[in-house]
Amino acid sequence: MRGKQTLTKFSDQENHNVIVTLDDGSEYRVYSNWIKNQDLDHWKGWHCHAGDTRLYIHHTLDVWSGECQNDYLGHAIDGFEMIEGGTICKRDRCHGCTDDLAVAKSKD
Repeated sequence: MRGKQTLTKFSDQENHNVIVTLDDGSEYRVYSNWIKNQDLDHWKGWHCHAGDTRLYIHHTLDVWSGECQNDYLGHAIDGFEMIEGGTICKRDRCHGCTDDLAVAKSKD
């Protein structure tokens, strides 16, 4: 999360597809669109499992780690390798689809 944000905005949502775990270990179930709508999708420098659990194949058949195209992995026909254990986010915002928002991320 970016800056000094008030984390009291977190509460469990009935319709959810993401579990957010805060530093104190508390967990909240939220919908990934809500994260974007609350401007909480800033993970530059964080560890992200895009490229390990999620791939994006462009219409040119270039393969990337997530729709955010954080890391180029190769070409679908010529060959590519997934990033075992994930990557470090290079993007200012998680601007991909909501599936990218649901990929595991951590500060450590």
